[in-house]
Amino acid sequence: MYTVFLERVLLICTIVGLSACFQDKRVFFSDSFVEFNETVTRTPALGANYPIIALRSGQGTVSTQVNLVGAQRPEAQAIRVSVEGQATTAREGVHYRLINGGVVTIPANNSFGNFQFEVLPASIAAGQNITLVFVLEGNQQIKPSNNYARIGFRINP
Repeated sequence: MYTVFLERVLLICTIVGLSACFQDKRVFFSDSFVEFNETVTRTPALGANYPIIALRSGQGTVSTQVNLVGAQRPEAQAIRVSVEGQATTAREGVHYRLINGGVVTIPANNSFGNFQFEVLPASIAAGQNITLVFVLEGNQQIKPSNNYARIGFRINP
């Protein structure tokens, strides 16, 4: 009985002793991505892989949060946002105007920035669909998220 107990204690000590010699091989997420916060928190629109948010013509300045996923950077990051031509029916200068030239700045040591654009007062016929889709382009250090880099807006009369 005592021998069985001693064998088990010795086995446990051996296992613990051998496992203590292993190198710590933790894998940390080292990439950085940007994403639209609304695409993470809202359900995608039917037939699209991004949400489409309703706005009113002439609504004014619209701001949507851009998230940095990954390590914060010691310097401010300029993230370019473009308009997706195929899905967009809105015309710049008629239906909307980009603020800051379509660039989002994520401040140093921060994880969030705000993309802003202005919805202009435009004559839109009842039942007409004016769609505006933005795409995050990222920069040299930070890439756009594969799943959350697009966001759509429907401008209603």
